[in-house]
Amino acid sequence: MKEILKLSQQFWSLFTSKNRYIYIEALMAIYDEYLYNDYFLTKETCIQIIAEHFADRIVDISADDDDTDVDQMEPMATKIMNRLIRFTWLKKVEDYSSFRTNIVIPDYASIFIEVFQKLINPDNGETDLYIQNIYTNIYSFYHDKKAGMELLKTASVNTTRLNRSLQDMLHNMDHFFGSLLNKQNYEELLQEHLDVYVETIVNKKYRLLKTSDNFYIYKNDIKTLLRAIREDESRLQILKNKMITEGKKEEEVENEYMDLLYDIERGILNMEKRIAHIDTEHSKYVRATVSRLEYLLSNDDNIKGNVIALLNLMSEENREDVISEVANIIQINDPTLISSASLYKKRGKRKVFEETVETEEPVEEELSKEEILQINRSKNRYSKAQIEQFILGKMEKGIYRTKDHAIRTDEEFELLILAYDYSIRKSSPFHVVPGERGRITNGKYTYPDIIFERNYSS
Repeated sequence: MKEILKLSQQFWSLFTSKNRYIYIEALMAIYDEYLYNDYFLTKETCIQIIAEHFADRIVDISADDDDTDVDQMEPMATKIMNRLIRFTWLKKVEDYSSFRTNIVIPDYASIFIEVFQKLINPDNGETDLYIQNIYTNIYSFYHDKKAGMELLKTASVNTTRLNRSLQDMLHNMDHFFGSLLNKQNYEELLQEHLDVYVETIVNKKYRLLKTSDNFYIYKNDIKTLLRAIREDESRLQILKNKMITEGKKEEEVENEYMDLLYDIERGILNMEKRIAHIDTEHSKYVRATVSRLEYLLSNDDNIKGNVIALLNLMSEENREDVISEVANIIQINDPTLISSASLYKKRGKRKVFEETVETEEPVEEELSKEEILQINRSKNRYSKAQIEQFILGKMEKGIYRTKDHAIRTDEEFELLILAYDYSIRKSSPFHVVPGERGRITNGKYTYPDIIFERNYSS
């Protein structure tokens, strides 16, 4: 906390400024060049970098002007740099020997700038590095008798970071469910699923759990090594002898050693739980997507589609004419439909001593959004055999590409969507070849260029 208190009060002005995004962009532009120039840049170079970065747009930072500013007539790039120096995000260092002013980025500012970069361009490969580093550190500690406690500490730190990455991944999957209900047609929903969910989660972040070089392989080896280290008393004795010579007590060394092993083991267990949750959320999302697609694909070729279209039309504003027309046309032949017994009532618990005690009837709780989705989920109109026949019947040498066989009917379009979802299952006799190949438009149908390949092992 003492180090944070050393920061100038002006440092936090960047976050409260209305032009903070402009300043952050300028800082990252300078930082990218700063790393490759021995960690210092001249004042003129910084101004040139800022000017080139904003050359293609008009920038206005007049909202931060005050009476103390003496650079009102200066170019915009100079004003931005002066503000960053005043906010103490940049620092001037005078080089009197060469008669020039250098600009440096203080260490505290560098930490914040790196955070900005991770927020804008997250490193999707970090999770792979963490699990590999954990395995490497523990393996090296076990086989290298000269290794110290630092390897276990590094493994513990990487375990914590990987758990945090998995937790962020799990939380980021939640917003995909909300986006499903906002899509009003199947084209938008399919594009959202393929371009956003599949590209972001499956191909980038979720690949940690699906690639051949993944968490599951390292997990078992890490557990085996930790068990062997814990049972190897001679290894602990070597470590004690080494650290006692450095001035540490034997009891402190053993406690720290056991605590580190416990932290790593607990971290691995937490990873397993989080990955299980991610798998569950992934399955729920896929099921909800297919249900939503089936709902949007329901049209006037069945009763359900007609009812949905009619209800959507009646729910629009100022459509009393439609409601009146429906009321005149609809026929109710069954007298029980208009009796009081047919009306829906929320049921409460049975009253006790009803003749003497008046109690308020508790009502049933409202259904959650997930329960409503579960109740409204419709069954597939096509069997697995029909879906498999649709794909396998079009394959040539075990390959079927959608651009070679145009989709012409609603039935073919629905089967294509269901086949894509079916391809990720273990029991599927075919799978989708990964890769982005654009989209195909054929009349009213728009769908991605997908390649299905047969699984000869199934």
